[in-house]
Amino acid sequence: MLYRSLTLLLFLTFCFHQSASPQATQGTIAYVRGSTEIRLISPDGANDRRLWTHPDITEELGLYELAWRPDGGELAFSSSHAAIASFYHADIYAIKPDGSGFRKLTNAPDRGEFSRYPKGTVSVTVRNYQPGSVSSGTFIIYVAGADEPQQVVLPAGASKTLVFKSVADFGKHVQPIVAMFGKYRWFTAGTDVQAGRNVTAPVFNISGEGIDLFGAFRPVWRSDGSRVSYRSGLCVVSSVPANPVPGDYSFNPLFGGKNPMGTCTWDWGPTPATANQVIYTENGSGGGSHIYRMTEGGTHPGTKLATFTDIDYQILSDLHWLPDASGMLYSNVTLMRDSANIFRYDFATKRTTQVTRLENEFARAVSISPDGRSVVFERCKSYEDEKGCDLWITGTDGSGLRLLVRNGLRPAWGK
Repeated sequence: MLYRSLTLLLFLTFCFHQSASPQATQGTIAYVRGSTEIRLISPDGANDRRLWTHPDITEELGLYELAWRPDGGELAFSSSHAAIASFYHADIYAIKPDGSGFRKLTNAPDRGEFSRYPKGTVSVTVRNYQPGSVSSGTFIIYVAGADEPQQVVLPAGASKTLVFKSVADFGKHVQPIVAMFGKYRWFTAGTDVQAGRNVTAPVFNISGEGIDLFGAFRPVWRSDGSRVSYRSGLCVVSSVPANPVPGDYSFNPLFGGKNPMGTCTWDWGPTPATANQVIYTENGSGGGSHIYRMTEGGTHPGTKLATFTDIDYQILSDLHWLPDASGMLYSNVTLMRDSANIFRYDFATKRTTQVTRLENEFARAVSISPDGRSVVFERCKSYEDEKGCDLWITGTDGSGLRLLVRNGLRPAWGK
């Protein structure tokens, strides 16, 4: 009798453990700490270690989102560590899980590879057409491929010719020129750099307000690993080949026609059958803010899947397919902005269920385990503040909530 009772107790304990704590020990979770380093950790909290940082990185010019290639062979990430020596405020880079193979995907190649290319000289005359009240007139000017940027003081109405003596020649196409003032940028097509020669670029006129956070953020891999999509600071979505041509600065929109409004979150389909399918948010159609599904390269609107709020111009914190393509998870803030939680939508039933039930806390960036049973997410005290965020794991059914690591941001769960 005692043996039967003990057996029953052990069986019930095992069942409870299974239901309360989803299996979440497979794969590797990458995350950001302090906006200055990428770290890796096992889902059980073991083996927390640094993967990558850079001497030029700061919290102000630091790291943004991460994304594992579907096969787990590379981690893509957005970083501003090279902001003053790049066309973009932030670019997409990739690195292998052992820390090798660092490379630049947007505006390739990386500055560390310029020595492999022949060099030319570029002269450019910069004119400041801004009113004196707009800026101090101090700009950083950079020619794509140059070893170093140059700082110039240009009062309103003034002009100056700058000479860049060591510019890598990436081939038979123009290399753009950018002007920077804080987080604002102005740019021009530039000129075709000629190895061993001095070329004169068209006059660069700085006018208007510039573009805020003109760069590449939130990398998302295609399921076959062939491309990486990303957004600008204005949530215009583009993509780049996984093996980009050096010096190729072309724009490859993910959507045909006009980019939908408020498409700050989107995801490519996770399976071969959904590889060319995209789920995305749109918030400017009237009658609320919605999630749609469409074929990549198609025009908005696609097929409406769900309305996450009846209010226009709202933006999700994050959005991802489930790995088996049966549904999606997204994180959404309340209308009062006093909390944010994770929700699950199933395509077959068209039902939305709430996964987390936080009060006065915010579930923000999320990443789903490769087996689809668990999700790691930012649990923050504030909707926008980067400080005070920890990473937690829960089942995609809401069970087994537990702390993974303190002081973590932007998780990415890979194989």
